[in-house]
Amino acid sequence: MINIGIIEDNYFQLNNYREFLEDFQECKVVFACKSMEEFRELSFREVDVNVILLDISLPGESGIQGMQELRRVYPEAKIIVLSGHDGKHYVIESIRNGANGYIIKTSRLMEIYHSILDAISEGGTLSPKAAHLLINHINKDPLEDVRHKLTKREYELLALLKEGYSYKEMADKLFVTVFTVNQHLKKVYQKLNVATKSELISKIWSNSLCTALLFVGFTGFYSNQFFGL
Repeated sequence: MINIGIIEDNYFQLNNYREFLEDFQECKVVFACKSMEEFRELSFREVDVNVILLDISLPGESGIQGMQELRRVYPEAKIIVLSGHDGKHYVIESIRNGANGYIIKTSRLMEIYHSILDAISEGGTLSPKAAHLLINHINKDPLEDVRHKLTKREYELLALLKEGYSYKEMADKLFVTVFTVNQHLKKVYQKLNVATKSELISKIWSNSLCTALLFVGFTGFYSNQFFGL
């Protein structure tokens, strides 16, 4: 038996999900709430929950804010976000905060059912739109987020530093002195609020690397399905 919890503020959708899922013999909806506040008022917590379908745009406390509590109450449950938002920010923040899946609400009900099965058997699930957003984020230039803070020369130096060039090699490539390279990078350190070269490199790669690791380890099922492996 798959015990399912649903937190969705739209009453019509909430009942639609519940009625659809309970038509499957192996599915049982153990709670259906319209907000995190309503979830806290539940009189029972002893029932094991395998999957939680969670809207992130809730009245009061958002679904993303509520994930920590859901994880504490049901540490083994797979949390699948069901959201009307298809922006990259929402997908990444949901996964970083503990979601095991992200499904766009335009998905058919049968796709949601299969996503539940995938999350249980494979550990996670992504709708095609969410997967594309993550892939595009992973493949973007890691300097993109800081480029607007830098001069053209500072960006050139940072790009070379990212590729592993030494200060002398950067100076030779740009036909400047090592002193000039040092002066430019000092300004970069100040703009990006870092103190050392290693801290600077870490900041450049951290967001893209973290997202890449999240995606690669997120779900074997979806990676195989999406890439045709």
